[in-house]
Amino acid sequence: MQPKKVILSRGRSQHITTHHILQDFELVVPESEIPDYQTIVKNANEIIGIPDAVVGLGSVRNWILDHYADEVVVMFDDDIKYCVSVLNFSPVRMEHPDEIEGIIYNCALNAYEAGARCFSFSQTCDVRKYSHSQPFLLNSWVGSVVGVIGRELRFTEKNKLKVDIDFTLQNLKKHRIVWVDARFGFVPTRDTNVGGNSAFRSQEQLEVEIQFLKDKWGKHIKVSNNKSKYRTTINVKRTQQLTV
Repeated sequence: MQPKKVILSRGRSQHITTHHILQDFELVVPESEIPDYQTIVKNANEIIGIPDAVVGLGSVRNWILDHYADEVVVMFDDDIKYCVSVLNFSPVRMEHPDEIEGIIYNCALNAYEAGARCFSFSQTCDVRKYSHSQPFLLNSWVGSVVGVIGRELRFTEKNKLKVDIDFTLQNLKKHRIVWVDARFGFVPTRDTNVGGNSAFRSQEQLEVEIQFLKDKWGKHIKVSNNKSKYRTTINVKRTQQLTV
């Protein structure tokens, strides 16, 4: 089992960073933007053109799942700067492609053998929130780096921004678990970068998409709002509470 690694990008040829920490990957960009990326990203195995009309994160993710025949596909945001290990007292920054390759492969293999069909990494990258007794999470939402095993589920195309949370909950409903390696996290330039989904990112659009998630998933999702910053938590129990 060898995961297919794919970076998704749109309108960020001058700002893309993820390619610096990966090896043996492909880059998927709008067909009209291929020349822009060819001058910047020199280490991609191939730059694949996606029709310009395919917009929105869910639609792009589904196109990638349809395009590649590999059983395991790992999709990366284009603005990841580095990986962080939270196993020590202070976070350890990791950037070498060989290290990243091992982390990705290990997570994919663990998820595969556990029977999960979706995997990712810590969304916080905070050593203060990491528990050494819970190195792997089974019910945490995925994002930034999203691994998909098989093709049983699709990403929602109703939303253009908040699609990974919905995909996580679909997996929890059908396959009972997702696999999140809490020991590592990937640090992106989240929600502030140009290009990508920024064309759709507005307060009104965020509120519409969050309401869609609340209506669909009810008590299983909780969204808090602090100064227009949304924090999403998933309320799906997958571990037992034991008293010793």
